[in-house]
Amino acid sequence: MIHAGAAVLVLSVILLLIRRSQQRKLLEIGTTETSTAQELLDATKYVAERLGETGSFSRIVELKGMVKCDSPLISEIARQSCVYYEMKVTREYEEDHWETHGRGARTRGTRRRSEQVAGNSQRIPFWLEDATGRILVDPDRADIDSVKVVDRFEPAGNLGGRNVLTFGGFRFDVGIPLSGSRTLGYHFEERLLPLDRRVYVLGEARDVSGQLTVAKPLKKGKSFIISLKSEEDLIRSTGSRIRWLLVGAVAGGVAGVGLILAGLTR
Repeated sequence: MIHAGAAVLVLSVILLLIRRSQQRKLLEIGTTETSTAQELLDATKYVAERLGETGSFSRIVELKGMVKCDSPLISEIARQSCVYYEMKVTREYEEDHWETHGRGARTRGTRRRSEQVAGNSQRIPFWLEDATGRILVDPDRADIDSVKVVDRFEPAGNLGGRNVLTFGGFRFDVGIPLSGSRTLGYHFEERLLPLDRRVYVLGEARDVSGQLTVAKPLKKGKSFIISLKSEEDLIRSTGSRIRWLLVGAVAGGVAGVGLILAGLTR
C-alpha cells in the first residue's frame, strides 16, 4: 500500500504541474491583444526602416482569420485538402490466454486488445488571412486543435478474406495475424486542419529574411496555439481543465496519504 500511495502522490504532483502550465496558457490567451495582419506588416516595416535592416522584428501576437494555402496537403484517409493532418489505424483483436488460480488450477480465456498498425502526421506552412491582409504561419511544434473527420470501425469480415486493407484513400497490407489472435476489425481515425476555416493563432511573429512569419516562440515556456475554437471557447475550455486538474490533484493527494497511512498501520 505504501508504494501505491507514493505512486498516487507522484501522480498528484504531475497534475499540479500540468495545471500550472494550463494557467500560464490561459494568462497568455487572456492578456495578448488581437492584432491584424496589416498592423503587424506595418510594424515590421517601421522597425526595418528605423534599424536599416530586416530580421529585427519580434512580438508575441494573437491573430484570427481564415486558413489559406496555394498547395495544400491531401489527407490520407478522407482525401481532404488541409494544412495539417494526423491519421492512425488501430487493429482490434482477441487473443487466448491462460489464468492461474489457487492450487495451480488454470483456465483458458480470451481478452480484447488493440495495436496501432499505421499512423502518419504532416503539417505545412499556411497563410492566415483576415480583412486587412495575410500573414504566414509555420505550424512546426504548434499545439494544433484540429477537427476529427474520420472515426470509423470496419469489421474484419468486410475484408472478404483479403490481406489488403482499404478505406477512403488509404491502403495497407495487414499481413497474417499471429496464431491464437483473432482480428475483430480496424478502427480508422483522422484529424485535420482544413482550408477556409477560421482559426485562432497565438505565437511569435518574427521577420525572418524579410518574410514576417508566426512561429513557435523562441523563449522557453511560451505557448504556440493554432485552434479552430474561438478565443472565448479556448478560455472556457482551458479554465474548466484547470479546475478539474485541481480536483484530481487534491483527490489523488488525499488517496495517496490514506494509502500510505494504511500501509504503515498494518
